[in-house]
Amino acid sequence: MPRVHYSGSGRYRTSGHQFEEGDIVEVDEDLADYLCEMDAFGRVDETRPDAEDDTEGAPENDEGPTESEGFDVDAWIDEHHYQERAEQVRDGEHDEHLDAIAGAESATTVQDAVGERRAEIAG
Repeated sequence: MPRVHYSGSGRYRTSGHQFEEGDIVEVDEDLADYLCEMDAFGRVDETRPDAEDDTEGAPENDEGPTESEGFDVDAWIDEHHYQERAEQVRDGEHDEHLDAIAGAESATTVQDAVGERRAEIAG
């Protein structure tokens, strides 16, 4: 079953589920599709192998310590509303962690901000 993360404010109730800000809940596929059409929801860890690859590669590579030292992407996601995360990315506050953010982020708004920031850096 897919899991969704609610990053909206306040409570949201639908289809027998109640969500509080920051909740991660398993729901059926149809409900996940419906919820993810809204900016306040995003899929989380849908495929564990991808998430495991991200966490396994960072500590072992010499390139990864910057991401694992001083920046906990999961804590950052939990501590900030998706709109705040998108603004931080657009403002260049986490340029050295864009790969980690892209790998862990489920909010489309933040994923878009990562793409925009990468384009801005490249061009």
